[in-house]
Amino acid sequence: ALVAVTVTAAGGATAATPITTSVMILNGNGDRFTGKVSSPRKACVKGRRVTLYMKSIARREYAYPGYEAVGRATTRPNGTWEVKRSAEEAFQEGDYRAYVAAKRVKAGNQSLLCASRWGPTRHA
Repeated sequence: ALVAVTVTAAGGATAATPITTSVMILNGNGDRFTGKVSSPRKACVKGRRVTLYMKSIARREYAYPGYEAVGRATTRPNGTWEVKRSAEEAFQEGDYRAYVAAKRVKAGNQSLLCASRWGPTRHA
């Protein structure tokens, strides 16, 4: 008699626990913008990708309608980030928003999905 055995591999596709995240611009001027990513889980603040957007009068479509990406940063271990102006051009006066991208991290033996989030608009 032949016995067929089926083996199924999980492949590491475990469900991640969703974790809330927030992002804020703390200061902004012509030279640089600083801000902070916060979360109830420390693992969700370090190494996060933040994109700084400025309200655009152009009618182009971007990741956030009406806003154009003007800089990117990665958060420090405490969640702070900084975007400096380019060598050619200072930041213009206007309305800015920060966006933090989602990120999957490990905390101990737990898989966390740190949520993406748009921050509030700030005039600088």
